[in-house]
Amino acid sequence: MPWFRAAEQLAVEVSPSAWRAVAAARTRESTRQIKAWAHFTSEGARAEDLREFRVRERLPFEASVILWPHAEDRGVCGLDERPRSAVTLPKARVIRERLTAFVRGGGRARDVLLPHEAAGRLAALAGWTYAGVLLLEPNAACIAVVDGDEVAGAYLSWSSVASPSTEHGRLLAPYQFAARLVPHLRGWSANGAGAVLAVCGHHPDLRSAVVPIVEELDQEIDVLDGALVGGGTDLGATGHESASYQLAWAVAAAGLR
Repeated sequence: MPWFRAAEQLAVEVSPSAWRAVAAARTRESTRQIKAWAHFTSEGARAEDLREFRVRERLPFEASVILWPHAEDRGVCGLDERPRSAVTLPKARVIRERLTAFVRGGGRARDVLLPHEAAGRLAALAGWTYAGVLLLEPNAACIAVVDGDEVAGAYLSWSSVASPSTEHGRLLAPYQFAARLVPHLRGWSANGAGAVLAVCGHHPDLRSAVVPIVEELDQEIDVLDGALVGGGTDLGATGHESASYQLAWAVAAAGLR
């Protein structure tokens, strides 16, 4: 019956490596629950697949979109470079081009956020007033600093590298990566009492990547690869999958009424 139907919100994250969609719903007990989630590779995100997911799960056609900048966008820098300018949303024409599959699949963007803005909603949902949040993808990263109501972000991009062929190379690779990433993270935490450092994202070896970062910074980092923040239900998925959906979940859950 329509009178008890829970409010629902859909969020779609478009990153360099994947599209991730999460629908959040509010139950009759006023708790937030994840209703549906889906993953599509960036190369394989097709209009028919997005439409089939939305229709199958009976999801709203409007969605909040988290749009990652591309490596060539203004303000995105390489691991061995220094940021030259802030990242801003591209012009409407570029946004339409990057969301072609979503629109052709019957979707409509209610609003478009950059990942660091979405990280602000993640922090709010988790109850963090001051936080540094690292969003880590296979070939990109966003460093978001939440300081009260203000959120700042920096964006990094790097080329794919071949997997090491030896055991020694596999053990060394996370430390080599951390040595290039950590200079960008110095001072990334907000200055308030009880500030939190957290990491999530689609990186396939998230915990392995974080270990040398913790050692370099000499600070604990909360890896968000367990339950969804803010009381969301467990996905019943692997830690890697849970970490992948945290950002889209936070945006969808924050939009519930």
